[in-house]
Amino acid sequence: MSQFYDLIPSQTNIYMLVKFSFHKEIVQIPASFSVEKDIDFDLLKKALNIELQRNDSLRLRFKKIDGEIKQYFLDEVHMDNVPVKKFTSDEEQEAYFSKDAVTPVRFLKGEIFRIVFFEAANGHRGIYLNCSHLAIDAMGMLVFFMDLLGVYKALLHGEEMPAPLYSYEAYIQKELEKSKDPKRLAKGQAFYQEYFAKGGEPFYAGVHGPALLEKERKKEKNPRLHVTKAAYAPYNDKAEVLEYGINPEDSKKILEYCLANSTAPETLFTFAMRTYCSAINYRAEDVFFNLMCSKRVNYKDMRTGGCMAQTLQVRTIIPETATFKEGMAEMFRVRTQLYRHLSFPFIFARGMLMKMYNHSTTQGVASFMFSWLPIPIDRLGDFKFEFKTYNLGRYFNPLYAICYPDPITQGIKMHYMYRSKVVTPVQVKKLHDNMVKIVLSGIENPDIPIAKLLDGVK
Repeated sequence: MSQFYDLIPSQTNIYMLVKFSFHKEIVQIPASFSVEKDIDFDLLKKALNIELQRNDSLRLRFKKIDGEIKQYFLDEVHMDNVPVKKFTSDEEQEAYFSKDAVTPVRFLKGEIFRIVFFEAANGHRGIYLNCSHLAIDAMGMLVFFMDLLGVYKALLHGEEMPAPLYSYEAYIQKELEKSKDPKRLAKGQAFYQEYFAKGGEPFYAGVHGPALLEKERKKEKNPRLHVTKAAYAPYNDKAEVLEYGINPEDSKKILEYCLANSTAPETLFTFAMRTYCSAINYRAEDVFFNLMCSKRVNYKDMRTGGCMAQTLQVRTIIPETATFKEGMAEMFRVRTQLYRHLSFPFIFARGMLMKMYNHSTTQGVASFMFSWLPIPIDRLGDFKFEFKTYNLGRYFNPLYAICYPDPITQGIKMHYMYRSKVVTPVQVKKLHDNMVKIVLSGIENPDIPIAKLLDGVK
């Protein structure tokens, strides 16, 4: 008989979107992975069925028991038939996968993922996966793609299989123990109580500027209102996607800076994005955003599938008299503090913030969400590959920026999903261009005052 488990905090974080949204497709991850090789789809199907045994997160299933979501693992999953699509144009491929991306994965009806093998118009061959976010996160998606290709190469060349993946079921058991540890919870609560209190009520500094907030201030007759409902209203959640690249030369400068200064790229990019938000919102020192990070902090976690995503509420109060270098140091300090309390559930922290400042569930203070995906572009040898994510059609944040190294251009790709009734394409482009400008200005002159960076925003 299967062992039933409660959802772990990472999954509860994701499931909250089901409870507080009209459109349930936003609790899934659609992505494709293709290579410049003549892939044998029959052999790939054999590799896929081996992967379904190696990667237990793909054998995860969900069930409602007495009104509560429970999860369990199937002993075996086998796919006899995998759809194979041959596309004659990029437009046909984009339309096909975009349609599937917004079609809900019915995770409570036994459907956890949909898989399609495909041949692109340019000859690339690959696999598309649309999986419930409760069973996988962005890093879990990369674990799946990378391990599947490793299995395929082993079959193709008659070599030994890659080292086994670690058990997601064992990870769930460990996380459930942590989530019930009263000492750990007490430490997290004490930290967030002080963290949210410092500086008073946080301020919503949106990527679209202060217009929505000002409108609500007039409506509520409260010129000191700090948060907005309009940017987070459920009926405003229709989303579009824009993608922009950072050229290889500038990308190299950015990644070399991060390596030389032991700086995570997410720290650098979010510093630039929050600085831009400051510039267009009265030069506010207090900018609040969400960081969607993976809790994969060691080698074992990196070799484990599943969902380990955690939303961190990042509050940055940085005066414009500080330098770029000092601002980055503050970003690192805040990020390090938050990482020390990764096991404290996001919904607990968000509940504390709401209670402390009397915010409603439809009021949001985060100006954007950000994720950095460290795609290992050097791990596949001669398999040059392309990774692509797709629009979910709906989203709960005003804007979500997903950033990753682009194996095709050798640059960096920025994927912006934004609420089209809140944020415009022009505003997304301004955010991107100014973010890149701030990053490069800071790299070239770490002692530049933040005031000058604000002055340079156009």
